[in-house]
Amino acid sequence: MVNRDELQRHLKTVSLIAASIIASLLIYLGIAEFIRARFRPFHGFLAVADLQSLRYVIFGLAVVTIVLVRVLRQVLLRKSSHDDDKTALHRLQRAALVTLVLSEVPGILGLVLFLLGGLNIDFYLLLFASLLLVFMYFPRRSGWEEWLS
Repeated sequence: MVNRDELQRHLKTVSLIAASIIASLLIYLGIAEFIRARFRPFHGFLAVADLQSLRYVIFGLAVVTIVLVRVLRQVLLRKSSHDDDKTALHRLQRAALVTLVLSEVPGILGLVLFLLGGLNIDFYLLLFASLLLVFMYFPRRSGWEEWLS
């Protein structure tokens, strides 16, 4: 079994990164609201000829990212019979980090869509999707201990 102090150290690192991702998503929200208030009515910084197609592409990329999070997480967490405790802990930490970073992507895509076309409702939807993913995959000690045992 993995040393409790070592588990706590890895968990703390990943939890700090997860909290930073949540903070960055909230900063994106603040930026979007500032821009909306400053440039009212805000219709985007670029005149996009086919905004609907751009929306489909962005939402499609967000869906692909969400599916990728699920698939990669399963692949990265696949246990091997020759893994020792330290290797298993590093595998768990790497899977958590990849999951969390990919979870931020829909929010970033939403911000891009907002900045290009001024579509704030789409931004809110994609930001909510990112926040939901981060909270779903936020590292929990009980989950880590269960996976490691």
